[in-house]
Amino acid sequence: MSADNNKDKQPGTVTMRGRLALRIFGMHSKSEHLAVYLATDDGDYLIRPAAGNPFMENPLMPMAGKMITATGTIVDYVFLVTSWKEVNDAV
Repeated sequence: MSADNNKDKQPGTVTMRGRLALRIFGMHSKSEHLAVYLATDDGDYLIRPAAGNPFMENPLMPMAGKMITATGTIVDYVFLVTSWKEVNDAV
């Protein structure tokens, strides 16, 4: 994970880099479903668009396995992203 402290961003906004992974969320509960996580060097975060409906399919799901850089806010274990882009693995 890398945090970018750009002064143009809103307070609490971070930029992180990691690989998107599909995993089961809420195993053995009524909330169990396949979810998208951002796996970083500093930990894994459930990731979804900040403006998206949490009960609809995550638009990041087709990018599973790819490296991305994303900007947003972290609320508990969820990274609510406002923007993201695919990056090269070698970067």
